[in-house]
Amino acid sequence: MTMRRVCYRLLWVAVFALPLWVLLGRAFFGVPLGLQFVGQLLLVPLLFVGQAVATGVVVGRRSVRRTKAVSWPDVGLLSLSWLGQLGLGFFVVDSSAESPPSSAFTQVAGGVSSLDLSTALFALCAVVTIAAGVGLFAAGLWQFAKEARARMATSLADLERAASGTGAASGRRSGLGDDGPVITIRPRG
Repeated sequence: MTMRRVCYRLLWVAVFALPLWVLLGRAFFGVPLGLQFVGQLLLVPLLFVGQAVATGVVVGRRSVRRTKAVSWPDVGLLSLSWLGQLGLGFFVVDSSAESPPSSAFTQVAGGVSSLDLSTALFALCAVVTIAAGVGLFAAGLWQFAKEARARMATSLADLERAASGTGAASGRRSGLGDDGPVITIRPRG
């Protein structure tokens, strides 16, 4: 339960922090910001919106809000999505006119072969991030529909019991003269 509550508390923080990390993560390692940075200025808002929508679907479920904990499928998909986005900040290859292509990973590992590995890992992180985000959205909708269906079935059963006259909470048959305590207010005067 602790892991599920921690993920719940990190939902909205991650919506803002992870796209910002993808946008600026390379700068912390001294990677020059080249033309890819301009492309990211356009793509990172899409990442933010996608993650915000998926988070909204998760938080939109009554069971998540009531328990303040996400479900285990949500934990798995959120973890994949978050790890993918963290990887994007490390492995995105960027270059400028005055320096060779590099990433945060190539700044640490060095060498031409690490540039190829960085490109491959970036592609893997991008696929994991997109697949986990789509999966999180789909799983959230499925769980939302499942909970709504259960609540609707309970409401209809209660309504049917009340209509048939067997719906009193204490087991008594509701009808005339069975309204419980009556308070009578008499005017003065």
